[in-house]
Order: sequence, then C-alpha cells, then structure tokens
Amino acid sequence: MRIIHLRRLFFWGSFSLIFFLQERIEAQSLSAPTASFSEMTSYPVFTPNDRIYYFCGVREHQNGSLTAVSSGPTVTFTWEKYNPSTGNFDFIIAESAVSSSLTGLADGGYRVRFNDSGNDYLFRAWVFNSWVQSTAAITESSCESFLLQGSVSGPVLQYYDLRTKQLISVNPDFKYLWTSDNKVIAAIQNSQVSPPPSKNSVYRFEVTNRSGCSDFAEVTYESIVPKSGFSWSTDQKSDPQYAYPEAPVKIEFHNQSENADADKYEWYLFKDRKDIDDQSSVAGKKDSILITIYDENPVYTYENSGRYMVKLVAAKETANFTCRDTFYLKNYIVVDTSLVKVAPVFTPNGDGINDILIIKTRSLKSLDFQIFNRWGNSVHHFYRNDYIPEDSEIAAWNGRIGDKPASPGVYFYVVDAQGRDGEHRKKKGFIQIIW
Repeated sequence: MRIIHLRRLFFWGSFSLIFFLQERIEAQSLSAPTASFSEMTSYPVFTPNDRIYYFCGVREHQNGSLTAVSSGPTVTFTWEKYNPSTGNFDFIIAESAVSSSLTGLADGGYRVRFNDSGNDYLFRAWVFNSWVQSTAAITESSCESFLLQGSVSGPVLQYYDLRTKQLISVNPDFKYLWTSDNKVIAAIQNSQVSPPPSKNSVYRFEVTNRSGCSDFAEVTYESIVPKSGFSWSTDQKSDPQYAYPEAPVKIEFHNQSENADADKYEWYLFKDRKDIDDQSSVAGKKDSILITIYDENPVYTYENSGRYMVKLVAAKETANFTCRDTFYLKNYIVVDTSLVKVAPVFTPNGDGINDILIIKTRSLKSLDFQIFNRWGNSVHHFYRNDYIPEDSEIAAWNGRIGDKPASPGVYFYVVDAQGRDGEHRKKKGFIQIIW
C-alpha cells in the first residue's frame, strides 16, 4: 500500500518533495492508497492547506478510505470528522495499532491524532466520493442537421475553510467527447451534426471530471436522409485509338445511392453544353434539360456527339420530412465527334491480312460511300441513313465486283457523310488494290 502511494506522489511534486514524503510514509503519515486522484485545498484564510482525496465510484456509494501509520510502535489513533455547523472536529473512533484505516467514508474533512515516541502528530485530509452519470439524446433532427445533446450529473463537492467556515465549492471541470465509429465528432457537451449521415449511426458521449471519474452513454441516430450517387458504363466496343465512345451510344446508369426510396429518384440529363449556350443567346433563356427520368437504374441512348452532364436527386420520405440529396457527375459524359477515314491500300488476296478496305467512321448520322474504277464506273456503293457504328463493316469493300475479284490498281472514292455533331463530312481520294 505504501509503494502505491509513493507512485502517486511522484506525479504530484518535485523530486525533493518525493524524498520528504517518502520519509513521512516510512514514519508517521496519513494517506489514501486507493484514491483515484488527489490535490491540495485552497483555503482562503486557514493555513496550511490539506490534501483532498477523490474516490471514483457510483452514485450513493461511499468508497473513501484513509490510512494512518506510526513509525513502528503501537500507538493510539484518534479519528475525528469536521462538523461544519460548529467548525470543530467530532470524535469518531480510537484504535491502538501500528496502523489504522477508516473505510466506507462519507464526504467530509477528517483528522487523525496520535503520539509516537513522545511526539504528538496530527494529520488532516478531505474525502470526496466522486462519480459521473451521463445520458445522450438526439434532438432537433431535420434534413440539414441534428443535435447531439448530452446531460451530466455528479456530486456536489464542497469543503470549508477551517478558520472561517467559509464554504468552498470544487468545480467538477467536466470534459466532454462525442465519437462515432471511433472518430471524434466534438469535444463539447452539445454538438450540431451537419450534414447528417445517410446510415444509422451510434454516437458515444463520454464525460470525465477533474478527478478522472468517467461515464459514457450511447444514442443511435436513425437516418432520415439519403446520399445520392451513381456511375455509368456502356457496352459499346471500345477502340484504343479513341478516348470516348461514339454516337449513338447506350449509357447504363448504375444507382449507388444510400438510404433512398426506390420510387423517388429523379435523373436530370442535361443537353450538350454548346447547345445550351447557343439556345440561350438566341432565346434569352436556358432550357438545359434534355430529359428527366424517374427509374432507379435508367438506360439512355445519346444520339448525338456532345458533352453531357447528369444530375441525380435521391429522396427519402419519413413522417415529418422528405429529405433529398443531389449528386452531379464529376466529369462530363463525352460522346465523340464525327470522323471518316478511308485506308489507302488493301490486299484482298484471302491471306487474312488486310483483306478488307477499312473505313474508319465515328459518330455518323448518314453515310454515302462510292468507289469508282479508272473509267468512272461505280464498282461499290453504300448508303445508309440512321447510321450506326456497326454499319462501317457493311460499308467496307471486299475488293470484288459482283462475283469476280477486282483488278489490281488504283480506284477513286467519294464520301458524303453527315456527322452526329452537325458537321458535313465530304472526302475524295484514291485507294489501291494489291494482290
């Protein structure tokens, strides 16, 4: 017991004080080995100041204890308790022993007197049974925020100036901490949380007083707010030469929202940025919405080239509120501009290498493609309105005229295409067949 007491004293004072107290503990002393914390009084008038011992426990439990020791011989310890009405110390018990302990002590000031080897000793100390009780609640919950509200109770800790009987209150000095999922939310008693989480969350309210006594309470936030989010993809075959898909392109939207009602999604697909600006400069106002969709996971085909923004509004309805959250794409959905390129040479000899005349097209609405021989006769013709990417394989030439292979040599081609970006693509040039 004495060794424990010495360790606590190490944190209280300097090395010289430790040495002095160690001598006292080995000889005559009054200590509280089971105390949770101790500090000195601040008497306004009376001197010297005495030590206050705090004992953490639960409400209405008396955990205080004091131990007095002699230098070795048996002595008579006379214990007394301070009476605030009279300002005197009233007798409690006398005990003859080498050491004497009082346990289960109530709050108050205590004094012990004894004679050791012809010398009179008197020690005083104050005992406080300290405790903390806390509760946690959630109030003022709305779509924008809610209030974490903590309440705390503890004992009234008071002592008296031994000369004047002046009452001195000890500030409990509560420290507060709100956490959720092991993350600190706030270090104040009541804290506003904004925005609220979209998942049910447990909030822990921890309170510690000046003596290190602590308690905690937990409260669960039942979320009334959604969190909007989505991603998108396309099954269009990609081409490593191009960063963006071509028109028309089917886009699948993947709803990743949390805590939203399945029937309360609003998808806003905006027009191409350039179209919005062009329209506003003419009409004086912007009609930026291309289409609004109310499905949970919609699919939409972009028919034209452009840069398209998408917004998703997710909602959750409860008895008192309908809360909404909005998510915008970080980047535009970009649909590539139009393009027509005709390979200059192909070798339709059946070896599996470059057997087909390649026409590279991107985002076309219509294509008129003709090939002429040296005499100006058409040997291959392809035309299609509502052109789609797969049509480029049909438009390509296999190097045959009817059922017969075309003669090697140079041929002339003409392209007349309308792009889905509004551009008219016309090209003329020569191709060569090599067998």
